[in-house]
Amino acid sequence: MLLGRRPSRREERRAQDLVIEPGSRDEPPIGAEMDNPGIRWDLMYVLFLRLTAAIWLVKGIAFWALVLGLGDIALNDESRARQVIIIGFALVDCVAAIGLWLVAPWGKSLWVFAVVVEITLGLTGFGNAVGMTSASGAGLALFFYFILAFAVRKRRLGLF
Repeated sequence: MLLGRRPSRREERRAQDLVIEPGSRDEPPIGAEMDNPGIRWDLMYVLFLRLTAAIWLVKGIAFWALVLGLGDIALNDESRARQVIIIGFALVDCVAAIGLWLVAPWGKSLWVFAVVVEITLGLTGFGNAVGMTSASGAGLALFFYFILAFAVRKRRLGLF
């Protein structure tokens, strides 16, 4: 189509034929636009991952502050179990935050692992390194992650 020229009826019909209705099982032809109104779950998923990445990076930096001795007690004076937990979370939280920001599969897997460990430590109280508030917040984030991942998957299959 040239600029300033109105498309012909044939071009308009052809353009309408290439639009795939939501819920259809057919794969769209190459170059076709999908008429897919509704919530953009993929965008919400990426925004959630980026927000979570920012929060987890702050958490990782807070653990690094404890490693550097900026907490109430120096790291040397802490119990061995608490030292291991603090150093482990300092490393894993920062790396998981980078992976979440990049929306990489390894970042999401590492983050889920870190959250499960954090919830477990919060529920058991082992090492007194993770509080119940932090563990419940991590559990809530994990819940929303799975809800959004489910919505994105269903949307890509055309079921949602």
